[in-house]
Order: sequence, then C-alpha cells, then structure tokens
Amino acid sequence: MLVPLVRIRRRCVFCVYGDMLRLMEANRGTCRLILVCVIVVFSASCSHIATPTQQSSSDIATLTEACNERNYTACFSLGTKYMSGSEVSKDEARAVTLFQRACDNGEAQGCSGLAFMYETGSGVGQDTAHAVALYQKACDSGGPIGCALLGTMYESGQRMAKDNAKALALYQRACDGGNAMGCGELGRMYGIGIGVAKDQARAVKLYQSACDGGYPRSCVILGSAYEAGAGVAKNQTQAAKLYQRACDGNDYSACTILAGSYSAGEGVARDQAHANQLLQRACDGGDGGGCAVLALVYETGTSVTKDSGRARALYQKACGLGDKKACDSAARLH
Repeated sequence: MLVPLVRIRRRCVFCVYGDMLRLMEANRGTCRLILVCVIVVFSASCSHIATPTQQSSSDIATLTEACNERNYTACFSLGTKYMSGSEVSKDEARAVTLFQRACDNGEAQGCSGLAFMYETGSGVGQDTAHAVALYQKACDSGGPIGCALLGTMYESGQRMAKDNAKALALYQRACDGGNAMGCGELGRMYGIGIGVAKDQARAVKLYQSACDGGYPRSCVILGSAYEAGAGVAKNQTQAAKLYQRACDGNDYSACTILAGSYSAGEGVARDQAHANQLLQRACDGGDGGGCAVLALVYETGTSVTKDSGRARALYQKACGLGDKKACDSAARLH
C-alpha cells in the first residue's frame, strides 16, 4: 500500500475550506501577482518566460499592422504580448506605449493594462495615484476588469488607504459586467465575511460563476468547498473535477492539491505515479508546495527510486519559492 504523502502535507493547508480562504487572505501580496494573468487571459497566455522558445511572427505582424491602422483593441492585445513575453521578446516599455495608445483612444482594456504597469512600476515609474485613476477610467468606460483590479488595490491597502467597502462595490460592479475575476473575488469576500455578512451559499454561487467564466482560482476554492462540505454537500469527486479544471487552467497550486486526491484515492482512483506527474507539473509551474511534496516523494522513494540528491534540489527550489519548511528540509539533507 502506498503511503499518501501528498495528503499528509495537504491536510495541513488545503482540505478545510476555511483554511483555504484564510491562506489566500494572508497571502494577498502573492495572490495579487497571479491576477495580472487575468488582464491578458483573452489576448495572450501568461508566461514565465521572457524570451519564448517559439515565436509566431505572423501573429505579431498582424497585430502590429492592425494597431497601425488604428484598431486600438489590437494595440492592447499587442501590448499584452510585450508585457508577458508571449510570442515576442518581453519589452515592458513597449507594452506601456501600446497600452497608452489604446487607452488614449477609448479602449478600456488599454487603460487597465496601463494602470497595472503604473501600479507595479513595470516599464514605467511606479505611480499608485495614476494607477488608481486609470483603473477608475477603465471601470467607468465599461471595462469590468478595471473595476476588479481597482478592487484588489482597495482591499490590499498597499500604498493607499484600505477600503473593503469600496473593494466590495467594485467587485460587484465587475461581476455585474460579466467579469469572472470580479465574481470570484466577490465570492471570497462573502466566503470570509470581509466588508459584508458571511454567506457561504452566495459565495458558492459566485465561485461557480467565476470558475465557469474561466477564473481558475475560484475553481480551486470551490473544489475545497466541495471537499469540506462548506456551503454545498460534500463531494470528493466533484472536488477533484474542479481541481482538474483549475490545474488545466494553469493554476499550479491546484495541480498540487489534485495530486493529493490521486495519492489518497479521494474522488479519483488512487494513482501515485500520476500524483507524482502532477507534482512535477506544479513544481515546474512555480508552486513551492508542489516542489516540496515532490521532494518528500523522492526522499522516501514513494513510487519512484529513492534519490536524496534530487530531493535536496527540490527542497531548495521550494525554499526559493517561499516554502520555509522546505528550507529546513534542504538543510537537513545537505
């Protein structure tokens, strides 16, 4: 019988729905970085690679030509390519110029993209006040992603006054405008009870809407709700399906959680080999928890050949990704 190593680690963090929400709330800064992917979700894929291994010059040429012909949606889309390094070498300054052109000509998404660049100081000097003004302009111009991202600024209170009431109203406005992220973040507010009375049933409906709309973070939270039976009937099979959707949507923490389901045989047939593959995918995608659990797999030889050297390297990678316990484990194996 295989020892479900992933499940042992996972129960400490993810299995309880409330713990999932509190973990995300405690790591708003980290989660905030994930949200940039939403800006480009319909125009380009988020990429960790500055210079892609394969470039599609025809796509870039088509967008460039369209932008030059005053198609300002194309200018925005081209800006996302340069911002993320998708199909072209990353160039944040070029992205700023393209977002500015789109925004100046009435493209609300361009204003949101430009706001993000000013908020984070990417390709331009950081200017929180200007970022807020640009997000507001996008929101008022019918760009719900601008409402959602401005909501995250008011909720986090980083470099500005924290205002949960404004955040809640902006998430609602974004959700009403059909933005999946807005629905998901609004659901989290109701799920925890931030700036509003806690309402698990409403939170679950909002998570479902967001998940169906392509916001994988909400698929993860909804999966944890089904796993814990919080606001819905407990259903391990449905939880695993939701984790799979999120993992397929490149939420790498979901791949780690799904690995736990396969390791323990909860909601899916037990398959430690597949669990290990999911952990590798999570680790490759930058999820420190996935690296740490995969390290434990190699340290103990669970469905793999025992390899302390590889385990140490994985612990070190997890440590570099912010998993403090992995730092201690790496030192122990040194």
